[in-house]
Amino acid sequence: MIRSEIYQIGPIRYDCSTRILTHENGYTEYFTPRVSDVFLLLLEHQGQCVEKDYLLSQCWGDVIVSEQALTNVISKLRKILYKNCPDVFTITTVSKSGYLLEVIEGIGGIQKSVDNSDTDAIDLIDKEQMSNRRPTVISFDSKLSKVSWLASHKITLLLLLFCGVTVGVIFYKYHEIKSRPYFVNASGYSKLVNINNNNVYIHTIKNGGLDEDEIIKSLKKGLSSICNSEVYVRFYNNTRIKNHVGLVIFIMNKDGRAFNFRMSEYIKNNLDDKLNDYLLGKNVVC
Repeated sequence: MIRSEIYQIGPIRYDCSTRILTHENGYTEYFTPRVSDVFLLLLEHQGQCVEKDYLLSQCWGDVIVSEQALTNVISKLRKILYKNCPDVFTITTVSKSGYLLEVIEGIGGIQKSVDNSDTDAIDLIDKEQMSNRRPTVISFDSKLSKVSWLASHKITLLLLLFCGVTVGVIFYKYHEIKSRPYFVNASGYSKLVNINNNNVYIHTIKNGGLDEDEIIKSLKKGLSSICNSEVYVRFYNNTRIKNHVGLVIFIMNKDGRAFNFRMSEYIKNNLDDKLNDYLLGKNVVC
């Protein structure tokens, strides 16, 4: 079954499957995947402030990006909405928090529907295929010839299977390496420490007034529940809060799962408890 969620807001129609916004006057606009994700999340929470961290986690997943990436997407979304429907939506920046999308008063509520227009056609095709099926009769001699062929080509089939598995593993490893974020590179970190059998890479900034000993002490408590993982700790200048630094921690555990922990404002006394609670909440244990 082909399903398509469609939102109708006053004169605006947005089709999630095609990512096309259509105005009743005939104008259309195509959304990129990331802009569509942010728009839908704001739309689902219409009238409420959506936190920046929540937007980043839901729309970027485990890929760590700076808040500037979110700012750029919001800017593109505002331009599209202002161009096509300035009298329908407003997007408000909530200081030091997130973004709020509102439908302008008088437009009406948001109507959400599911397009099942293709369902009948698909059911009809399935029924026709069923009616045209005929029983297949396989003779005993035919079965014997197939068994004989399989036996004579056993080694060839095993070699093909081995080659296929090998190529699959190589492709998977290559894809895994290529898909890793740029910052998962040990050479870009100034310090490596072993905490509870975790390789912890730390990158600080010179003008942040950071105490590495204090950071390592906090990490020992914050990472106490996991082991045998790769942990990448990166500090950066917070562009929203003057003279403050932010923190991003990317964790890859032994099972191949990845986790993204953020602190837009690093507070040394809070890091250990917040990180520990985050990992326990994700059921990441040694």
